[in-house]
Amino acid sequence: MKALITGVAGQDGTLLSQMLLADGYEVVGIVKPDHDYSHYLKYAPTAEVLECDLGDPNALEQLVIDVAPDEIYNFGGISSLVEASANPELTHKINVVAVEAILAGMKTLASRARGTTATVRFVQAASGTVFEGTEVSPQDERTPCCPVTPYAVAKAQTLELIDIARAQGLFAVAAILYNHESPLRGESFVTRRITQGVAKIAAGQQEFLELGNLDVSRDWGWAPDYVRGMRAMLAAKAPHDYVLATGQSHELKDFIAQAFKAAGIADWQSVVRTNDDFRRQTDPTLLRGNSARAYKELGWQHTKSFEGIVEAMVAYDQLLLTEPDALWREDLEGTS
Repeated sequence: MKALITGVAGQDGTLLSQMLLADGYEVVGIVKPDHDYSHYLKYAPTAEVLECDLGDPNALEQLVIDVAPDEIYNFGGISSLVEASANPELTHKINVVAVEAILAGMKTLASRARGTTATVRFVQAASGTVFEGTEVSPQDERTPCCPVTPYAVAKAQTLELIDIARAQGLFAVAAILYNHESPLRGESFVTRRITQGVAKIAAGQQEFLELGNLDVSRDWGWAPDYVRGMRAMLAAKAPHDYVLATGQSHELKDFIAQAFKAAGIADWQSVVRTNDDFRRQTDPTLLRGNSARAYKELGWQHTKSFEGIVEAMVAYDQLLLTEPDALWREDLEGTS
């Protein structure tokens, strides 16, 4: 089996690569040109990595055809809401047109495979932000999309593309992913900035932690569970979209308090400052997913508590302060 993964050097791509390689897959990853993926190779040394600009649909379509994978996971694209809002046209090109290119490549492969049992299966990493403007909470697969920001609009458009692809006979699914974290979370994400800052404050290397809106709520889950959920979606008999979420929401201040608690600091309020520069213009407060369908049809489950997630992230960032080259392994984690 061969898998093609866009955005392979990110959190989800790294986790997925490890799982697939352990199961004997051939893994081909895509990174943007000139991206330093050396750290990724420490986790997935036998993966093949190709450079491709997701903003070049012709090149991406041809790459899909040339690789001819059994499974495709699209994790690439613009993930920063700030960057997406500043560059809506580029966001559409990279987050939407790229999906069209992947599907076009799949159609070519499907036409070549007629008369055989070969089927390319594709999962698009969508986002719970497609519901950011809704008053309905929790949200599930039947909740109407209500995107507000350019990022969410692009993600909602990919859901439409997946629907069309299925109607055309392709095995294409969308994983509507809510926030999912791990020690491999990118350093630009607020959760990782918190755990890194807490580790440094506890070690006496940093004095304060500056953040934006502390009252915003999110449905935070354990990233390895979500990656396993996407694998289960591709292993299913029929293609369906699924919401992957915990169904529980916590405020950012809860994440902060738990992080400081994990580092042995009770009085976090005295070392946390709010800065309006970190506030988003649009910050939904009702995002909480209902994964009943995934539980029932896929047997999916989330295995680690909110507290356990935060503790794992803080522990790894504390370790990195003394062992900068330390690699994180899920199999060393408990299930708290």
